[in-house]
Amino acid sequence: MCSVALALGGVQAVGGVMGAMGQHNAQKAAVARQNQIQQQQYQQNLRMQQEKDRVKKEKHAADLANHAQALNDFQKQLEVTQLETNRAMSVAKQKQKERNAKASFEMQAAIASSIQAQGATLSTGNAGQSFLLQVEQNKRELGFATAQLEQQMLDTNRAHHLEGTGILMQQYSQDAKAYSSLPGTPQAQRASFLPYKPIPIAGPSKMALMGNMIGAIGSGASTAVSTQRAIQGGDDALKFF
Repeated sequence: MCSVALALGGVQAVGGVMGAMGQHNAQKAAVARQNQIQQQQYQQNLRMQQEKDRVKKEKHAADLANHAQALNDFQKQLEVTQLETNRAMSVAKQKQKERNAKASFEMQAAIASSIQAQGATLSTGNAGQSFLLQVEQNKRELGFATAQLEQQMLDTNRAHHLEGTGILMQQYSQDAKAYSSLPGTPQAQRASFLPYKPIPIAGPSKMALMGNMIGAIGSGASTAVSTQRAIQGGDDALKFF
């Protein structure tokens, strides 16, 4: 009979120990699976952030290249505008010189004509009031012609100044338009924040497993003792019908 009690107690103890170990292993596998899922999610988020940073870096490099090209085109446009301004100013200066030269020649011709007229008057040998009037008339005509030519030269210089101012204003307008079309200086975007590294979940305690196993063994021993007492007819004796 003693062997029967021990057998029953042993079976209960072994079953309890196996149940405790099974529960422990199941909890351990669940925790490992959860940690694996968290780690995979962390790696996926990390790759996504790295890909975003790579795209940002490539875009910034392209923006820098485009900005450098725009600056180069702007500089070329300034050079072309300056060349056109120089050409227009040269043309205006040449027109001024031609007009002033023409006026100078006309003034010299008027002076020569006046001198010739005075010479002709003097060669007549005439004297008196009519002679003086004719001389004064020659002087007035020379004065009128000189004043007209001087005014013409003054108007020519004023026109040249205004034309030059207009050319420079046009150059400024074209330069300002070219500058306003420049894109802004590209700014590097801030790097993405790294995802939080997952904190591993702690698995079931080995002490808890040992406690459950000891409890199972104790329960099996208690069952064996109770069974033995029942068989021997103690206070807790079993009644057989």
